[in-house]
Amino acid sequence: MSRRLVFSIPAILLLLLFVAGIATHWPVFAQQQNPKSAAPGPSPAVFSFTVKVTYSQKAMDTLVAAKETVIVAGYLNASPIAGTPKKYVDHVGQLDIGEVDREIAPGAIATFSGVKPDQAMVKWIDSQGPQLLINVYSGRKSSPNNLLDCGLYEGSLAAVQGQSIPISCKLIGE
Repeated sequence: MSRRLVFSIPAILLLLLFVAGIATHWPVFAQQQNPKSAAPGPSPAVFSFTVKVTYSQKAMDTLVAAKETVIVAGYLNASPIAGTPKKYVDHVGQLDIGEVDREIAPGAIATFSGVKPDQAMVKWIDSQGPQLLINVYSGRKSSPNNLLDCGLYEGSLAAVQGQSIPISCKLIGE
C-alpha cells in the first residue's frame, strides 16, 4: 500500500503542475481560440459652428469698392497633460491641434463643419479640452496689407458647437 502512495504522489504533483500551467496560461489560450473583435473606441469629436462678421459702414463700403474678401481663420490648441512629449508642446506651452479657415465675401457668414482636432494629439489634451482662437482679416486682394481691425473669439471649442460666433470689424485707423 505504501508503494502505491509513493508512485501516486509524483503522479499527483505532475498533474497539479500541469493543471497550474494551463490555468496560468488559460487567458492566452482563450484569447487565441476566441478572438474578440476590438470594440470601437469613442468617435472623435467633430465640431461645427459659424462666424458672423459685421462691419462698420466705412469698412463695408471700402471692402465692396475694392472687391476685397475677408479671411476667417480658426486656430485649434490645447493645454497638454503631464507627461506630454516636449516635441508636441510649442514655445508658449500649448499643443497645436489644427487650423481651419474660410474666405468669404463681405457680409457672408463663414460656416465651419467637420472641424476635428488632430487625432494624433487628442491623447495629450488636458481636461479643458480643445480651445479655439478666431481671427478675421482682409483677404489682401486690393492691398498687401490687412485693412481690418476686428475683434476675436478665444475660448472652448465645445462651447461654440452649433453656435454662431459674432465678430465685429472696422477699418484700421477708423
